[in-house]
Amino acid sequence: MRLKYEKVIHHAIVNNLFGFGYTKKSCNAQGSSKYYLFVTAPLWYINSTMKTYQQDYTTYQTYALLDFNISFKKDVPADDISRAVIEVTERIDINKFVDFTHRNSHGYDGLMMLRLLLLAFADNGYASTRKLAELCRTDIRYMFIAQNQKPSHQAFQRFIHDDLIMSVEDIFYEMNRIMEDELPIDTDVLCIDGTKYEANANKNTFIWRKNTVRHRERQWKKCNDTIKRINKFFKEKNINCRYSILREPNIDYLLRVTDKIEIYMKDNGIEFVHGKGCRKSDIQKLYDELAKEAMKLFEYALHFDMLGDRNSCSKTDPDATFMHMKYDYYNHTNVFKPGYNVQVGVSDGFIRNIYVSSDCSDIQTYIPFMEKYKLMYGKLPLKTPADAGYGSYDNYMYCRENGIELFMKYPGYYEESKKTNDKNRFRASHFERTEDGGYICPAGHEFEVDKVTTDTRGIYARNNIKLINHH
Repeated sequence: MRLKYEKVIHHAIVNNLFGFGYTKKSCNAQGSSKYYLFVTAPLWYINSTMKTYQQDYTTYQTYALLDFNISFKKDVPADDISRAVIEVTERIDINKFVDFTHRNSHGYDGLMMLRLLLLAFADNGYASTRKLAELCRTDIRYMFIAQNQKPSHQAFQRFIHDDLIMSVEDIFYEMNRIMEDELPIDTDVLCIDGTKYEANANKNTFIWRKNTVRHRERQWKKCNDTIKRINKFFKEKNINCRYSILREPNIDYLLRVTDKIEIYMKDNGIEFVHGKGCRKSDIQKLYDELAKEAMKLFEYALHFDMLGDRNSCSKTDPDATFMHMKYDYYNHTNVFKPGYNVQVGVSDGFIRNIYVSSDCSDIQTYIPFMEKYKLMYGKLPLKTPADAGYGSYDNYMYCRENGIELFMKYPGYYEESKKTNDKNRFRASHFERTEDGGYICPAGHEFEVDKVTTDTRGIYARNNIKLINHH
């Protein structure tokens, strides 16, 4: 809409000369309301500005009407996610999701709160309680669902903590089961792919396994040197006390040594001194060094506990693993960033399963992903198309055991599909094969079996055959 005398009105707004207001005039059967906006200005201001704009405009109108006719049916698109949330929640048993035994009669409607929560998570992936309260004040979809009520963030917190029976993840799978019964979804085919999301961790909080191992060994050598100096100190004092030198780091042993030194200092009247201008005794210097080294070893032990079976993690987010990502804000120096590997399975455009892992590679995530799918739905899909990042011996054996067709490529698939030339003709994938599966080199000589070994490092035992050609 275009208001007349817009320059005049803008100037009056800046100088607080105009007054604005709206009034509700009518309401139809569908709940749609019609609003009128009126604008008022002082008469002296109108008279002072009429001469400037009278040649371009008609007589100045002090009363402008704006017709606001807002309705959920007209203003919310037909394919909006909010309509799907309302339609699904109308068919479910609300008692499976919300516990009404603790709710007061004057509290917000449980179905309304559930719809708002599901819409926020479906629309944004995640929404805090304060974000939910803000959406109820600013987003027309949330306002219609809430019937123009404005629940506070504390109301959402109480609903999630006290009344919501299932977690958001369980509600996700329950909604999938409902849609599977209502819609013709082909659940026999599950397309799998993964992506990496950066964790909410601080920069430069690296913990690397190799560095931790190296620093711990170096620190343990310092501890042994300090213990040798302690033994030398007691020998010079003609005290029959000698501490052993251990091969492996042992924090408890170092703490026992420091306790014994404290007892010795107390028995001999040696006081602990600290601060500027205080001179430490020789035994206190040895005590402080050993205690500091013991604390460093304890820190490395915590790092190993956070690492688990991984090679890296973050100090501020121990569950995150450092991975290669597309964007590198470390001056583009190819430094890893802490993140998570998120696997998603889709059937007919519906996300059926989600698995969050700390593994850098997709190979290790396939079997846990399928086990979670089986736990949630009670069965496995018949086909799982995926890229070559999932192809491995363990994954193929798992598919064969569970009746899943092999739709996953393996690493080197495209290299094998290339034509044989001078560069790749000596690769095993381009060798000619015999009737019994043997290999023939480009010179025409057949390979012989030299040794057969069994690899048990994976989930399934694998036989490795070493071939040899004596020509």
